[in-house]
Amino acid sequence: MPLSESQKQIIKQSSELYRSEITQINTWIYKEADDARCDQLYLLRALSTIEHGERIGLFDETRIEEDLEEIAHEVNLYFPEKDDAELFDDLSILEDDVRERYFSNPAQEKQAILTVLKLSF
Repeated sequence: MPLSESQKQIIKQSSELYRSEITQINTWIYKEADDARCDQLYLLRALSTIEHGERIGLFDETRIEEDLEEIAHEVNLYFPEKDDAELFDDLSILEDDVRERYFSNPAQEKQAILTVLKLSF
């Protein structure tokens, strides 16, 4: 089933926000010399990916492959330079307990990391 115009608008808005966050986080990562802070920044990037995925329905288990392909196509219209492998690697390395916590409240977890690192978007 094709995406509705409202779904496309949600994907557009989310993708633009996601692009901005990932671009900023990657800049922080590339400039950071401290390994511990860098690890926190990678977790922050994973949290942004989780939030974006939740906003656009990427993690909805009832979606069929064609839906996911259409969502991916729409995201690529607004964030074509993203590195899918890198972003999904961020998610795949999360320990089960951390993954569960991050997926249960990604916004709160993201804010906690930003606060500790004294950063903001």
